[in-house]
Amino acid sequence: MKNWSFNTCAIAGFSFSTFAVALVIFNAVTANLFLNLLLSLAGVSLLIGGALSVRAHFLWSRGGSR
Repeated sequence: MKNWSFNTCAIAGFSFSTFAVALVIFNAVTANLFLNLLLSLAGVSLLIGGALSVRAHFLWSRGGSR
């Protein structure tokens, strides 16, 4: 399996975080109709996005692209 580069980690982290925000907005638009499901998915998405962002930061600070 190939290691992800800084760009891949950063874009994936941003995408997961953006998806979480979109889910929270969709939850507000639907008047909390799917509250448990959407907030659970948003929380998991934020965890994944945060982990990928931390990985991207470590890759950037190390200066490598592995």
